Amino acid sequence: MKIKSSVKKILHVPTILYFVGFLITLIEIFLKTIGKSFCQTQGCKVVESYVKGSEYLLLFLGVILFGFLFFSSLKDRAFYIKIESYLLSIALAVEGYLLGFQSFIVKEFCPLCLTVFGIIFLASVFRFFKGKRELAFGFLSFASVLFITYFVSYSNTKLPNSHYVLIYSKECPYCKEVIQFCQENSIPVQAIEASEIKGVLKELSIESVPVLYCDEGSEKKFIVGSTNIKQYLVAKKTQKPEEVVCPLDVSTKCD
Repeated sequence: MKIKSSVKKILHVPTILYFVGFLITLIEIFLKTIGKSFCQTQGCKVVESYVKGSEYLLLFLGVILFGFLFFSSLKDRAFYIKIESYLLSIALAVEGYLLGFQSFIVKEFCPLCLTVFGIIFLASVFRFFKGKRELAFGFLSFASVLFITYFVSYSNTKLPNSHYVLIYSKECPYCKEVIQFCQENSIPVQAIEASEIKGVLKELSIESVPVLYCDEGSEKKFIVGSTNIKQYLVAKKTQKPEEVVCPLDVSTKCD
């Protein structure tokens, strides 16, 4: 009877979901150590570039979360059942921010993050309809954080839709030199502060400014360095009207 009861618990839907989540996050940590990943999309790289501390941080937290959830789901005692509900509620609130961050701020999606969210959400729905009404607080937290992220946490993290975009820093003399060059030669460019798109720059391993993004239709280029930019613009003059804008305070390297 004990064996049957144990098997029944393990085959319980939330328990299976927790185990799958634990395996996915644990395997991803291993893949990271050998330079690989489940997640190969641009969205994964962009989202990862905003994680403070280490790229492993969220993965370690995921392993711990799913490990505790899996262990708690195997227990019948009220204490462990409450722990599971509390952990799911906290996880839903966190996922509300992570989903909002991807949807409204970076506007890129990480498939691995969405998979983890799906596991937590499905397990929470299953537990809710099995009588764990306290999870209503978790769903409310999820919706509230997602709502707040949409209205409060907006940030421009994408390159403007322009033929030429100059990425600059206010403290960079070479950036001012390029801006002055464009003004003197009537070359229209749109300028954006480096701090506003630091995730994009980190993803592309660009560590210095000025940088000129060139949208040539079928071909897109990043030109780094004032000399290279000026040489490129002289050869590729355009008459597309854009304004050169220039305030800012960034600690990006300059060349």
